[in-house]
Amino acid sequence: MTKFTFPSLIIETESIHIKGEVVQVVSFVGQITNTNAYEINRSISSVFEDGIYQIILDLSKLEYINSIGVATLISIIKTVETQNGKIRIGGLNHFLENVIQLMDLPKKVQIYNTKKDAMLNWV
Repeated sequence: MTKFTFPSLIIETESIHIKGEVVQVVSFVGQITNTNAYEINRSISSVFEDGIYQIILDLSKLEYINSIGVATLISIIKTVETQNGKIRIGGLNHFLENVIQLMDLPKKVQIYNTKKDAMLNWV
């Protein structure tokens, strides 16, 4: 497990095995705000340093996200797409549900209520 710590936010990554595939679970804990967004954007490519492009974004503990944070999520999604990987999102609170609906995500991105649901429905 790798942990990246920023003001108001921790990003944790963990490699797990699901149905014969190595999947990177990326968990966001805290808030993406103007005070930490620039540093997060500079560091987010570290998520892919192991060359794993099968991703579950666990947003269950993400309390707040601003427009720069949305751009960060889109950057992750686009990177996964260009590498022909898979991405799932799990654990949305009501606020994030509304934000995600406004994002116009690619159809390949599947959204689940929990990280566990995303893991169980990995195909």
